[in-house]
Amino acid sequence: MTGRIRLIGIGDDGCLSLTSRAINAIAEAEVLAGSQRHLAFFPQFQGQKLSLTTPLEGYLEAIFAAAEEQEVCVLASGDPLLYGIGTRLHAYADALPTAPELECIPSLSSVQLACAHLGWTSQQTQLLSVHGRPLDGLVAQLQQGDQFALLTDRDNSPTVIARHLLEFDEGHWQLHLCEAMGGPAQRVREFSVAALARGDAGDTAPLNLLLLKRSDPARWGGLGLHSQDDDFLKRTPQRGLITKAPVRAVAVANLNLHADAVVWDIGAGSGSVGIEAAKQAWKGRSFAIECNPECFFQLQGNRLAHRVDHLTVIQGRAPQALTELPAPDAVFCGGSRGEMEPIIDVVMARLKPGGRFVLSAVTLESVAEIHRLCQSRQLEPRILMINCAQSQPLAHYTRYQSDNPIHLFIIEKKAKSQ
Repeated sequence: MTGRIRLIGIGDDGCLSLTSRAINAIAEAEVLAGSQRHLAFFPQFQGQKLSLTTPLEGYLEAIFAAAEEQEVCVLASGDPLLYGIGTRLHAYADALPTAPELECIPSLSSVQLACAHLGWTSQQTQLLSVHGRPLDGLVAQLQQGDQFALLTDRDNSPTVIARHLLEFDEGHWQLHLCEAMGGPAQRVREFSVAALARGDAGDTAPLNLLLLKRSDPARWGGLGLHSQDDDFLKRTPQRGLITKAPVRAVAVANLNLHADAVVWDIGAGSGSVGIEAAKQAWKGRSFAIECNPECFFQLQGNRLAHRVDHLTVIQGRAPQALTELPAPDAVFCGGSRGEMEPIIDVVMARLKPGGRFVLSAVTLESVAEIHRLCQSRQLEPRILMINCAQSQPLAHYTRYQSDNPIHLFIIEKKAKSQ
């Protein structure tokens, strides 16, 4: 390849804010690629024009084909490497045996312009995006800080985002709707979550983002990473359908979670383990699998109360309900409904190498069954027996009330090289 690709960031004011370096690059180009909106800023360009098409694969192929022998400039909004096409261009180039030179000349991003307008320092503002991404998981990510810039799109509009926040009782945020930043139609307005959810913003410019500032210091609805049993809705009078707090803390700790982990909670009951795992895997996905319809109301209520919008309730019986789920990094099983053997086989087949499978056993029969199944499959679990006693009032005194001993079987799936 003898050509070159130069990726030019351009603001909403078109050519006005381009640097001399960017202008010279466009003047030297033989091919100019970009959206119709960006190409319209250069009516005087005499070379070939490539208009952005979707899906992007054909557009990228045309750009790199032209770059085999020609100078190509690709126009993109703001900083092309900030949730922009620059990432796709570099990935495409990396997959080629020989690739043209690829240079990026960024402009100010809409995020930088919006933060500057409000006097927000960039290092204190975390960047999130729901542009072309699912909205589920946004609330969980907002628990990680106090100040955010959020990129939107047509489907995940500011109004839709505000309604999602209200669904999870996150109405305390101060919202700044920033439209057409850097252009002649620039507009910045402040709203409450409730006002934006009502549609008070009216018609908004297609290019917009939200800046969010926390006004309530409590995270996860004030319930924290680890909650007490009374912080969860449970079936009554069967209040035992929850993994008790001391056992839950040990179980979740032994799942060995990372921020973007995929978690399965099999036999979820109230969902307490899956919810607390989801709070640790706040960039990942968590699935609460439960077949008892009487638990679904509590599960959904706990999902909302604990702000885990990246937890999905699966109404079905394991192992059949596990088939369509993404491969897990960690699995907890608190109830098998007599399907322990096929559950173990499915989980160990789907679990990612290095992942953890934690099983809870309450009765001697279930302890014996899990131990036998592990032996027959050459699995080597680490087994914990947890005995807990909690204080209880007794007249003017305090006594201990023992909980039932619980066994935890902790299985790690070794990598093939181990």
